[in-house]
Amino acid sequence: MLSKLRTLLLATAFGRWRKMGRPESGYTILLPSPMDMPFLLRYALEGLQHLDTTHCRQILIVPDGWGDDRGAALKSVMGEYKDPRLELVDLRWRDYAFIRRTRPPGGAITHWMMVVNGTHQARCEHIFLHDADAFFLEAGGLERQYRECCDRGMYSLGVTARWDPFFERLGYQIPGTWELMYSSRWARSRPPYALKGRRLQTADGEAEFDSMLYPQYLDYPTGKVGVMALPPKFVHFNGTIFTYRIFRDRAGQTVVDELFRILLLAILEEIVPGHSTRRVVPTIPELINGLSKASSSVSYLGTSVARNYREFKDQINVLCDSPIFAGERAQRVRTLIEPFDRHFASCAPEPNNDGQGRMRTHGLGS
Repeated sequence: MLSKLRTLLLATAFGRWRKMGRPESGYTILLPSPMDMPFLLRYALEGLQHLDTTHCRQILIVPDGWGDDRGAALKSVMGEYKDPRLELVDLRWRDYAFIRRTRPPGGAITHWMMVVNGTHQARCEHIFLHDADAFFLEAGGLERQYRECCDRGMYSLGVTARWDPFFERLGYQIPGTWELMYSSRWARSRPPYALKGRRLQTADGEAEFDSMLYPQYLDYPTGKVGVMALPPKFVHFNGTIFTYRIFRDRAGQTVVDELFRILLLAILEEIVPGHSTRRVVPTIPELINGLSKASSSVSYLGTSVARNYREFKDQINVLCDSPIFAGERAQRVRTLIEPFDRHFASCAPEPNNDGQGRMRTHGLGS
């Protein structure tokens, strides 16, 4: 009953789009941003400076609602960049109210609301949704994705197909929401609530849909929903923000950082600190303790951790070659991670023959 009531409230509160004028040509970049980790916004804005964004007319910073400063820290970071396209989306009281009541925190509802709030204020014909845990490697990749989306008349054009068994069974290449280019007209062709992820009964059976996936599933037969054959080069540490939210929600409990997302955030915060003197994630020495002490707040003693480190290290190597890390920052990253390299070099990872991990929403074990 409570679930149905919440569903009704959300459908009522987010049943229509705000009016907008004639959309401008070009694209808006949406940057969903954790309010308590402004250093991630700094990486994102610095990364955009290394890209060709000729057809970008607007850059919207969309707060995630998990902060108490009304976006002051994000505004401070924005002030460091003299780009007139930068705008901050101001959340309404009901946005905060809905977000703060969601459990688990920072999950699908938070993401959906950031997409909706960003799409509400986007002025352009196309919108590019950029994840805070994704890093660009190709200077011309974003413009290339935009041109292909326009030339093919796509509703949505992504860089990676979703791995959901439901879509795989149907042979559908539904793009994930990370680094997704989509038509604002298409997004607004259904009410905001239609973009929300939820479990639904469909003509092809029951399925769980994440944010924006159900409309893409419905429109996939049109041929206007798809994935680039040659996507831009990027590295994506998927699930980082949600993993951090779950970590904070489990305060006082020992968690296993199975996918090394807490380690990633610790490295990023070490290299580019936030404005506050209080760290939001443990320090590197604190995480190193988790290599040997099961009582540490963050542990690396899980059975699958050694196996996952290989993939994480491969991603870190790619990250170090990206424009905003190459050079001194890359060397700093490699220095910080050396204790983990030494530890896992001596561990024999278990074979990955269980097929697990593909549908994970966060990277913590217990």
